[in-house]
Amino acid sequence: MGKEDEGRNLHRQLREELMRAGCFRRAPMRSFVFGAFLLASYACAYSVLLAAPAPLVRAAALVTLAFISVQAGFLAHEAGHGAITRRRRLAAGIGQVFNTLLTGLSFSYFSHIHRLHHPHTNERVRDPDMQSGFFSMYAQSAAAKRGLGALITRHQAVLIWILVSLQAFSLKIDSLRHVLARPRTTRADQAMLLAHAVLWLAVPAAVLGAADAALNYVLVTWIIGPYLGTIFLVNHIGTRVVEPGEPVAFLEHELGVTRNLGTGRVRDVLFGGLNNHVEHHLFPAVPSARLPLARRITRAFCRRHGLAYREMSWLQAAREVTRHFSAMSSFAPAPWRTVP
Repeated sequence: MGKEDEGRNLHRQLREELMRAGCFRRAPMRSFVFGAFLLASYACAYSVLLAAPAPLVRAAALVTLAFISVQAGFLAHEAGHGAITRRRRLAAGIGQVFNTLLTGLSFSYFSHIHRLHHPHTNERVRDPDMQSGFFSMYAQSAAAKRGLGALITRHQAVLIWILVSLQAFSLKIDSLRHVLARPRTTRADQAMLLAHAVLWLAVPAAVLGAADAALNYVLVTWIIGPYLGTIFLVNHIGTRVVEPGEPVAFLEHELGVTRNLGTGRVRDVLFGGLNNHVEHHLFPAVPSARLPLARRITRAFCRRHGLAYREMSWLQAAREVTRHFSAMSSFAPAPWRTVP
């Protein structure tokens, strides 16, 4: 049996174990209750913000809205993977409400880049999460940088933890470009983005004034950035980089490029279950409520079969990410060197 055939066989065995344990069983009532809680919490914090409260209360409302926005994105992400319902229209509706409307990030754009990321995780050429005009996740990217990109790459081990606060702005801009470039296929996104603009700019401008409305939106978007960075920077960066055409079985691929973080209910809530990232990548249709069980089964399976299984604390993962960025920075040329 070849290596790839062996990998497929092991992946099938693991899937069967998870199925017997009920890990693929959906939890629609939990998702409904969680969604209702998010909508109610969002509405309450939004109402507080419209009341022009004292600075501390305003800050608390903004932090709450940022937290709820990321949690809403988790719910949309789960729907997009079919982990809530098999009905595509319903899943898309959940995504549009909880992603596009509440967060201002086009669900179509998120689904597009996520569909490319999952089957090509950490593939140097094909994974969109490996591409950046400013940061470099692999040596070839660093060596190709010029100007500002080279300058940032040379100091990226420090700058990544500072500039990640701008990630939400970058994502929203990219998603808007995606929608504008596809006017016929993103009509639902267009309607929800318009509603989002009314919700966050038009209504607050009428109640609080344009300056306060704009400030609130900038602040809540900025607060989202570090939260997103805390979650997503530590999932794959600093693990194996897969070269074009490199033959890797799916199980070996995902185990080699993905890491798990700490366990526990608080972490499961804060990370939307994505602290169990190995299991999410191996089996995206497993609902977040079942991921902790899937993790225990997968860990034991890997130990029985002598397979690598990467799990660590968030701080350990952050150190690995920082070391990787530092190592890649050495490949960047002088910032303003001209191409010969």
